[in-house]
Amino acid sequence: MYNLQKLISTLAKLAPHSDAMEWDNVGLQVGNYKSEIKRVMVTLDINEKVLKEAIQADIDLIISHHPLIFNGLNNIHTQTAKGRIIIKAIKNNIAIYSTHTNMDMAKGGLNDLLAEKLNITNTEILSLQKETKLYKLAVYVPIKYSEEIKKTLFKKGAGHIGDYSNTSFSIQGEGTFLPGENTDPYTGKKGNLEKVKEVKIETVVFENKIDNVIKAMLKVHPYEEVAYDLYRLPQQSKYRGMGRIGFLQRKINLEKYCEKIKDILDIKKLKVRGNMDDEIQKVALCSGAGADYISLSKAKGADLYITGDVKYHEAQLAEELDLNLIDAGHFETEIIFKDLAFEYLQKAKNKDRLEIEIIKSKIKTNPWSYY
Repeated sequence: MYNLQKLISTLAKLAPHSDAMEWDNVGLQVGNYKSEIKRVMVTLDINEKVLKEAIQADIDLIISHHPLIFNGLNNIHTQTAKGRIIIKAIKNNIAIYSTHTNMDMAKGGLNDLLAEKLNITNTEILSLQKETKLYKLAVYVPIKYSEEIKKTLFKKGAGHIGDYSNTSFSIQGEGTFLPGENTDPYTGKKGNLEKVKEVKIETVVFENKIDNVIKAMLKVHPYEEVAYDLYRLPQQSKYRGMGRIGFLQRKINLEKYCEKIKDILDIKKLKVRGNMDDEIQKVALCSGAGADYISLSKAKGADLYITGDVKYHEAQLAEELDLNLIDAGHFETEIIFKDLAFEYLQKAKNKDRLEIEIIKSKIKTNPWSYY
């Protein structure tokens, strides 16, 4: 068994809730953070068939990509499908958790996986959405507490630079302080000037982790009044964004690449706007509904843009821009979420020796059929 709060924290390491778009509704939608989880099911969508499957499989937690609840509810009753799902989930002690646009934007998330499957390399973010500012934290610590302080800082998420973690710099020196009458000094006496051998520890921390990092640091620091500095590093920031743009290893004409896409994503038909003889190498993509990025894809030099849910006039825009465009379908470009969530949780399970079972929903939630 595994505590739901801890399991959510594990998922949030890949896709923090704070990275979701403002209009989105991610996180725990039904359930109790303190509940114990034995069996987890991952799915793209939640409907009544998926919930029935979860009940029959004795599932404790459903993890979906698309949120069950997007907007505020005025009522919950059995006259609506959503109401029936919520009521049945509660009756059967099934928690429901959603990771949506935060998973789309995450490094190693849905768009990165889609790019990998479509053999697109050297990818960059197509549309920057979120910037997390980077700060430098410097704290002064008695020598014998330096390793404990560093361990605490790193555990709470400080010290990340690119793909490196636990980064810091330390230098020894001498600290001085004069305890006043109303103090309770860690060492020395009130009214006497004290000199202490200290270590100055410097590390970096992203803005959204500052509160937790400092709170944890103050808790383990031996001093009554902790001396630390925190200042912005404007030249270094962590970005999150929708879509990806990159390159195929070699040029291929649009017709052949369409056949590859159909094979890779197991799609019978594609909606295509463009010249099938055009050579394709620079490719932009956005899983789900990404028609908003057609102009941006052209501006960034893409030979082809791949997304889903493209409307008639949006396809006309691509034609006006002379941009090759593929509508591969909303479901078809996002169903790989089940693979992504399953593999991520399996790795966490093996690493942390979690006593949980993870399964993929077998229900096809795509409302469309193709003939």
